[in-house]
Amino acid sequence: MKYCRVIISILSAVLLFFTLTFTLIKPVSAQSTQPQFLFSWRASDSYAPSFYKGKVLPRSQSQITAIFELVSGGKTINIANQSIYWYLDDTLIGGGTGVQQVTFSPFGTAPEIENLRVEMPGYSSGYLIHQVAIPVVNPMAVINAPYSSGQFSETNATATALAYFFGTPSTNLAFTWSVNGQSGKSAENPDILEINLPKGVLSGSTIAISLQVQDSQNNQSANASENLTYQSQL
Repeated sequence: MKYCRVIISILSAVLLFFTLTFTLIKPVSAQSTQPQFLFSWRASDSYAPSFYKGKVLPRSQSQITAIFELVSGGKTINIANQSIYWYLDDTLIGGGTGVQQVTFSPFGTAPEIENLRVEMPGYSSGYLIHQVAIPVVNPMAVINAPYSSGQFSETNATATALAYFFGTPSTNLAFTWSVNGQSGKSAENPDILEINLPKGVLSGSTIAISLQVQDSQNNQSANASENLTYQSQL
């Protein structure tokens, strides 16, 4: 009898353990995780060099297109019947049933940050919101002079103009160079500056390069400057 009572006690304890375990685990496993926004945007009428691997940023005059998918458990969720609203800096700019894409222009002038937000108030698991900050920039000019520490030892040097985020490809831009205050240019390749030093130039001489890139079509320009140093021996 004592043995039976022990067996019953053990079985009761085991049953209680599994009952408690199932009770604790079941709500956790039943919980549904919030879906994730798979969000992207791109800017039109903004250009960068072909080797540029970063995000092409919009200008004040750019058109920006944003699009998203809703993902849960690695699968895309059908939200064609969901009410979707798009806001730019708290101003409603688009929306409707199943509107997963919006195209807009920045509100202000560069440089600034535009806050784009998408809301889904009627989603089954609750009110969904996703926001992304979009930088709006002015066009940029960069002088690419591939010399370590800005020093070169030959009597000639080369610099290349790089244009970022203009409203037209670089082939349509105008490049104006100056070297130590004197005009410099290349008729064949206006984006390339060739520097030929005069005889007797002293080692340690500074070569001051200035560049202006102009987009006459969009009435925009950008400037850059770079100092190189001639060293007869490196």
